[in-house]
Amino acid sequence: MQVWRLLDTGSNNGFYNMAVDEAIAIASKEERVKTTTLRFYRWSPPCMSIGYFQTPPKGLSEGKDVAVVRRITGGRAVFHGNDLSYSIVSKTDNPLFPSNIKGTYHAIAEALISGLKHLGITPDPLRIPHSALRTPHSTLNPPHSALRTQHYHHSTLCFDTALGHEVCVNGEKIIGSAQRRWKDMFLQHGSMFLAEGDHVAIISSLCAGFRATFWIKLVNEELTHYEKELTERLIEEKYSMRLLQKYKNVVIPAWF
Repeated sequence: MQVWRLLDTGSNNGFYNMAVDEAIAIASKEERVKTTTLRFYRWSPPCMSIGYFQTPPKGLSEGKDVAVVRRITGGRAVFHGNDLSYSIVSKTDNPLFPSNIKGTYHAIAEALISGLKHLGITPDPLRIPHSALRTPHSTLNPPHSALRTQHYHHSTLCFDTALGHEVCVNGEKIIGSAQRRWKDMFLQHGSMFLAEGDHVAIISSLCAGFRATFWIKLVNEELTHYEKELTERLIEEKYSMRLLQKYKNVVIPAWF
């Protein structure tokens, strides 16, 4: 049974939230953190995050007093405020995950669905059974068309379109996720829009889903001193509004 690190970093601004995710990824890549990390967090004040390759959408934030932060992952714009977010950082050779991006998406989606069922929410079935992708380090890549749950269109908003690995209820997407992979590790994070409720109880139910799906033990921990220092550096040097405004029309390079 694997032991994963569980973090609940509470409610923070968008620059902090994205810097923490990247700091965990860097610490894991450098072997300063040796276990898989599952993190939950919220957003305050409201914020819009955009994908790594996305140009800030024009007009979407008009009339809204929100900051804009660029994620290290791809995807499209998400307005954050009442949502709960999660992130997972793990090695790509972790036997609990298939070795391909689509299989990993599905594995994590199944854990999220299991957790939502503890809350009395019954998500729609995933379009591709995870059993077809379960073989560790499988090279199976489902047909791109099979990943779609509705007609794809080029909206700038993440929740306008749901793909086969994303969690929906009655056809409506309630969890949107994005993933960044390197040779030896991956980061996946996402946001879920649920009815207002006790965040502690929601996180507890989601953790139950991860334990049941992956047969793991979750241990409550905090960010390491190194991760905290790295977070502050990333906020100042990469994720601040000043830097986003400076580079708003180009891709901000990743640290690694």
